[in-house]
Amino acid sequence: MKNRFSSRQLFELRNNIHVDMLIRDHLQIPSKIRDGYFRFLCPLCNEFQTAVNPATNLARCFRCEKNFNTIDLVMKIKGYGFRDSVLFLKQINTAPQVQTVKLTALAAMVGRPMPGGL
Repeated sequence: MKNRFSSRQLFELRNNIHVDMLIRDHLQIPSKIRDGYFRFLCPLCNEFQTAVNPATNLARCFRCEKNFNTIDLVMKIKGYGFRDSVLFLKQINTAPQVQTVKLTALAAMVGRPMPGGL
């Protein structure tokens, strides 16, 4: 079995999986929208003094001053090692790509005549 992951693979897992979606949908960390910001319960200090920065795809706890990327969060919440965390994220990253490709193809067809004259 492959023991190493390319820097490209790790970059994609840290940046293509939205950290707020990971927190809410896959790790099911308690979360809420407060003051227009996505907040989640910090896995280290158990406080809601957190936020997610969509531009960097990082989560931050302002109480314990810790930044989390997607791999960090899986390691902390699931108790997985690095390798198992990456494999977990690879499973998540595979499903949305299929839907994105289909939606992109469908969007490209909008306004064009259907094949067969329909």
